[in-house]
Amino acid sequence: MSSAIKTVLSPLKPVCAVVKSNSGLLTTLLFSVIVFSMLPLNLVYKSNIQKTVMDQVNSGLTSSVGQLAVFLLFVCLYMNGDVENMVLLLYVFWLTNNQ
Repeated sequence: MSSAIKTVLSPLKPVCAVVKSNSGLLTTLLFSVIVFSMLPLNLVYKSNIQKTVMDQVNSGLTSSVGQLAVFLLFVCLYMNGDVENMVLLLYVFWLTNNQ
């Protein structure tokens, strides 16, 4: 990262430290959302519970507060070099928009 970007992002260091310390929990949460979206629940239940839940996740992620939180999370994952969680986060976005 260039020094100008480091200067701009330096106030986020405490937030990024929290994200880094909870990286395992974040991985588990994102992976759980992905697995839930792939389960064949529509074969077991008559209602489409997956679509309902994924619509709720999508509405939470696309709200104003959700967009800000995801932006901060993505920047912190970038600053921490956590590529695995960055990819999982992007895949969750793709899944919630394509259900």
